[in-house]
Amino acid sequence: MTPDFHTEVQKLRQRVGSHGRTDDEDWWRVGGVVTALEQFLIKLGPQDWSDDDVTDLLFVLEQSSTSYIAELFGQDEETLLALARHSLARGGVASDDLAEQLQYCVGHRDEAESLLLAFLGDSHERTRRMALLSLAALQSSSVPALAEAAWNTGDEYQRMGALSALKTVGSDLFPIYLAKAFEDGRQNLLALARRYQD
Repeated sequence: MTPDFHTEVQKLRQRVGSHGRTDDEDWWRVGGVVTALEQFLIKLGPQDWSDDDVTDLLFVLEQSSTSYIAELFGQDEETLLALARHSLARGGVASDDLAEQLQYCVGHRDEAESLLLAFLGDSHERTRRMALLSLAALQSSSVPALAEAAWNTGDEYQRMGALSALKTVGSDLFPIYLAKAFEDGRQNLLALARRYQD
């Protein structure tokens, strides 16, 4: 018997509500959430999703502790782009995973870039960093200016993202910001700079 996606998500919601978290068994048991999600994505394309479908899809992505769920959405560019649009419309639900996966939308590069630029306005640091890194992976011409802006926030992880993005696109600014990373001296940024220097 094929598991019902919404029934499995409801079980997951109850588990999160009563325990504050989920266990691997909630996800991976035979007929569990992952199986139900895989079947759901085979049966319904994004053009057929209801509001409840979108709510449950974003909930599952937000609750997952493995990259498999995000990668599952990323197997079809149309699905990933649609979910990213819905995420932005709902205030950035599960935005970091979506921003990270959008780097693989090479067949829809312009739309992916537009969505990533929107994710740069997210309130979560990791989402902004993933959006910048994905833009770099897509070789967006906007990366140098965006990397400078990220660096200027002063946040260590934003600076790490900026340095990595500049390296990825082969920017002439990379050696300048590599030197700045050594001057900054914070542990994680310094470790990244040392790795890039070697």
